[in-house]
Amino acid sequence: MSETLITVGTWLQAIFTILLLSVVFKDSPAYRFAEHTYVGLWAGYTVALAFFQYIRPTIVDSIIGKGELHWLVPMVVGLLMYTRYVKSIAWLSRYSLCFTLGIGTGYVLSKDMKPLFMDQIRATFLKLWGVSDWWVLVSNWIFVIGTVASLVYFMFTLQKKGVQGGISKVGRIVMMVAFGSAFGNTVMARVSLFLGRMQFLLGNWLKLITTRV
Repeated sequence: MSETLITVGTWLQAIFTILLLSVVFKDSPAYRFAEHTYVGLWAGYTVALAFFQYIRPTIVDSIIGKGELHWLVPMVVGLLMYTRYVKSIAWLSRYSLCFTLGIGTGYVLSKDMKPLFMDQIRATFLKLWGVSDWWVLVSNWIFVIGTVASLVYFMFTLQKKGVQGGISKVGRIVMMVAFGSAFGNTVMARVSLFLGRMQFLLGNWLKLITTRV
């Protein structure tokens, strides 16, 4: 029975992989069917996961079992979001949305202010002399100059002429290199996923190659 399920699962994965990759050649009903099936399954899985791991334990264990009625507040706030589908009371969803955005913004600022802002500023204060390793010294200079030039590029209150214009051009080049590196990294990640699917199709499905774990 287990081998049959594995075989059926392998065939389903292979078929849906081919259907999804068919969009490279042309958008077709087969691709849209696979896309809608994937999105629908993921949405259903997310709803079921949220219900059984968060909503149900909160209602049964916390509210009913322990009498922690303060959990009703976030539940009411969440339910108010669905009032947008009722035209007469759709304005209530704005309060829920504003409350959620406010809490989320405050949480992100308090949590990520240090790692995403302060630590990045501190990371630019590098040693520009007294470094024994010449490669580290050169890297520090490039990093500091590139950071300063990139910041100067966004000084729109000054005309990009003279020294400020030259520094802005350097900043633009630095940002182009950084964006190109990030884009290349993204492409390599996608290529890695594609190779994984090809390895599955040729190895696990068609048995044309030997896959190694």
